[in-house]
Amino acid sequence: MDIKILDWLRCPVSGERLELETLEAEDVGGRQVIRTGILRCAQSRLWYPIISYVPVMLTFQTALVDGFARRHAAQLSAQPGFAPPNLPPETGERSVQKSFTEEWSGLKADPLTFVYTVDQLTLLHREVWLHLPPEGDPTKKRVMDVGCGFGREAQILEGIFPNADVLGIDLNLSLLEAAPALKGDPRLHLVIASLFKIPFEKGSMDHVHCQGVLHHTYSTKRAFDSIAAFVAPTGSIFTWVYATEDSFVVKGMRGLVIRAYWLVSHRIGRPILSRLPAPLRNASMWLITLILHPLIKMRWRHPTPWKFSNSLHGLRDMFTPRYADQLGFNEVLTWYEELGLTPLMQRPGRYREIMGSRLLGVGMVGRRSAS
Repeated sequence: MDIKILDWLRCPVSGERLELETLEAEDVGGRQVIRTGILRCAQSRLWYPIISYVPVMLTFQTALVDGFARRHAAQLSAQPGFAPPNLPPETGERSVQKSFTEEWSGLKADPLTFVYTVDQLTLLHREVWLHLPPEGDPTKKRVMDVGCGFGREAQILEGIFPNADVLGIDLNLSLLEAAPALKGDPRLHLVIASLFKIPFEKGSMDHVHCQGVLHHTYSTKRAFDSIAAFVAPTGSIFTWVYATEDSFVVKGMRGLVIRAYWLVSHRIGRPILSRLPAPLRNASMWLITLILHPLIKMRWRHPTPWKFSNSLHGLRDMFTPRYADQLGFNEVLTWYEELGLTPLMQRPGRYREIMGSRLLGVGMVGRRSAS
């Protein structure tokens, strides 16, 4: 954790500022970076650990935090009266955390994110979704990437917003693996947190970015309202979610395959696999991937190698998350309008130029003018 973000972090329970006790720190390029530490809130009397350079701002009990408490019992007992949060998690949140930790830990910092190279991912975010020129948007100073995976998307946003600090938050614990390699980046900051309990001040972000995340919560609308509360008065927000229309507008054999996929994943795959114990779920996904990987790889038409780990990552994303809602375009447009945001739709024509295929999902950026 870069010491600079202490001014931005807030207790996700009380909303108040935090005090830092440093246990291990490093000088990285002239910056103080905290490897291990304790964040305390004087008002709520709660503490949160910094583990492997990452503030873990979860409000429900986890084995990770319990282990930290045992290892650092002496330091914690030196200031009695503080405890880790023990609130109930949001509905299904433990399952979501487990499945996405497994998914991103398996891929790590791969050259491909799903089917996209770094260059394609940059064009997709900048030109298809955000409608920005090649130089990006240098006016933004603070950007929050909600659901940053292993950190690659947050790095992409750094390039698109060249003068901004990018705060990548995610519920999944693979950020603890990603952080050591990213600690030298002075503008990239990783935080483990729930999007329903974001540990920053509301209205403090010049841009909020959330791609492919909201539909994996128990309430997509509640999740949208939660992250939208952090958009600054003249800020912007981007979201992309699965589209209901995608299951119906494609005709012919491809449309039949898409509808069959949603039927299998929603009615069979997700309900079963997301509830299995982790060893059984992992074994099942490896078996499914062993069967399907040769077919998936055969269809890959790109010079970047497609590996077993890429197939496993994509199939986990299809079949293991507890939730995967599909939303209609008008429904999402209404959310933006209700918050006084002017929505701008994604650019499917530009996507076809970049990828040579059809753009799926509902993606839009909303901007708010000064009142």
